[in-house]
Amino acid sequence: MLGAPMLEHVSPNQTRFVAPGLSPDARGVALGRFVCVLLPSIDRVVGLFRGLSEGVSLDELLPSMKVLQVRTPLQSREFIVLLPVTNSYAADQISAVAALVGGLTFTGSAKHFVRYRDSRAPLGYDVDTLHSDAQHGGGDYVLYAGDFVQAYHRDREVAFGQLVFNLSLQAVRSDNLRPGEEVLLRVVRGLWRFVLSYLHRNNVRCAAAACEAPEHKGGRFFLLRATDLPRRMVELFSETPGVEVHRFKTQRVAVQLGYRHPVELSSCASIFDDESLYLFSGQRDTLDITHGKPAFVDAAALVQLGAAPRPMGRDEQQATSVEEVSVPLRLVPSYGATPPIVAARLTHQSGPYLKKLVYVLPPRVLGGYRVSVTSEHIYLLNESGVDFIPLGEMFHAVAPGVMAPVGFQLIPRVYPDVLLSHLGGGADQLFFFCRESPAPVQLSRARFAPLSRTALAKLEVLQPHTTDLSADEPKPAELVNAHVGSFPLWGFSADE
Repeated sequence: MLGAPMLEHVSPNQTRFVAPGLSPDARGVALGRFVCVLLPSIDRVVGLFRGLSEGVSLDELLPSMKVLQVRTPLQSREFIVLLPVTNSYAADQISAVAALVGGLTFTGSAKHFVRYRDSRAPLGYDVDTLHSDAQHGGGDYVLYAGDFVQAYHRDREVAFGQLVFNLSLQAVRSDNLRPGEEVLLRVVRGLWRFVLSYLHRNNVRCAAAACEAPEHKGGRFFLLRATDLPRRMVELFSETPGVEVHRFKTQRVAVQLGYRHPVELSSCASIFDDESLYLFSGQRDTLDITHGKPAFVDAAALVQLGAAPRPMGRDEQQATSVEEVSVPLRLVPSYGATPPIVAARLTHQSGPYLKKLVYVLPPRVLGGYRVSVTSEHIYLLNESGVDFIPLGEMFHAVAPGVMAPVGFQLIPRVYPDVLLSHLGGGADQLFFFCRESPAPVQLSRARFAPLSRTALAKLEVLQPHTTDLSADEPKPAELVNAHVGSFPLWGFSADE
């Protein structure tokens, strides 16, 4: 700390400032050419750019932006980020993001930076005197805050491009592809022909290119560009060693599916070379940069050159039945965590107990239940869970619309869309697999009615006979003037 606080509030219409480089903008806010953000560590710097890249284009700031590691007189290291601004609106946005990551915001033009405006000083701050280099040992940057004045010596400049390239990706919970989206498959040398043939046989538009990588990163690898990749293939390739699915952030940058870069890469596209392709891998925690644009060749040409699987013989081509390899669906016990319970099946003997529970359930819970009554059972359905009615046999969803008893699962374990297609169901159909029968029970969702409406029995409404009430004809009034004396109310009876 170099001295007592020396900040002064900027007054309206103030045009002269002690701090060099300050001037009022169109709103009268004291502002320099730069906003200076002081941060304690490099992870806070990354957080600042992460927040800024969501709302502004970093490409507009990069030509004049600087990320500096600085040293205090006590030899501690901190970071200063200098961002060019032209108005206080942009400075306000930077200040808001800096506050979220624990940074302090200043403004200035060259060496001296004063605290940026806040609620106590809506128009900003100025200083009454400048920091003396001869008295306090100099410094490349001097920051004036409300409770300290600190000089900082510049250690080194951190290149923003290298900072972005060296950051590790972060895993995300869900990262689904959009319909018709183009993706890149990074495949190791020994698998690319099989993957390409698989895509070509399944009518997926794709092309392949060979790329060179340093030997310590695996040497040559192959890129397969595919369009509108089905979800089942995405899940298959994501679980296959040696195959990575990447989605494009820009035309030259792709990030592995299921991960995200700490910085929004589309907002800083200028740091990437136009003649290279950048692949960020979260699984391998590395960055692959190709030398030049990959030359993609259509899969049809490569399959004709020998990448296609061996053609079948004459007798095999005439085969039309797959009964020899088909297996029935079986209900077997399962172990592990219990999935959410969304349905229940009750016998008609449990009907009285269900009626008693209806009386105690609140309207919000009762409104979530739907009921269907058949000749043998009562079926309850609640997508949020049927825990409030612990009656009958409980079911969980193994696929959309396919129910299995709790503690059981269906084998073979096929994809949910394959199972639903095999059952011949749609969005309006429900299938209940029960332990006593190998065949599932099929019910239409239209047969399920809200329990809150069906729970009320028919009520007989009484309609009493009504009669008209007529008043008697009023008698003519008679006005009598008589002497009543000093006590007018004495002597009158109730009858009178």
